[in-house]
Amino acid sequence: MKKLEIIIVLVVVGILGLITWNQFDLAKKKSRDVERKSELHELSKAIKLYYVDYNKLPDEELINGLFGKEWKDGDYVYMKEVPKENYTSQEYCYKKYENNVFGLLTNLENKKDVDCFGKLIECGENNYCFEDKISAVVSN
Repeated sequence: MKKLEIIIVLVVVGILGLITWNQFDLAKKKSRDVERKSELHELSKAIKLYYVDYNKLPDEELINGLFGKEWKDGDYVYMKEVPKENYTSQEYCYKKYENNVFGLLTNLENKKDVDCFGKLIECGENNYCFEDKISAVVSN
């Protein structure tokens, strides 16, 4: 009888451990997604500064080649290190649109995130589920 009780306790502990692990894993994914969105928001500020300086958006090749590097123009540093994707193999992407609008794209790990639903957006050679579309024009 004692062996059966021990087996039942082990099974219950195993199930609780599995549930806890899954919730912990989901929390880590959500945390990294918040970090991604925050990094793209910081990059958007630097792109807007560039727009103010030059009255145009930077080229896609420029920004897409800077991830993980310093963005410097002469003596002015727009970003000490342009953020880069640290958890997946697919890098962030910058895309220019008409009317001084640009998009910053990434994939989110939490596929149930409301910002990740809908169609995939193509940027470069990849498809992304999240895009933050931003106007570079500062309104008064």
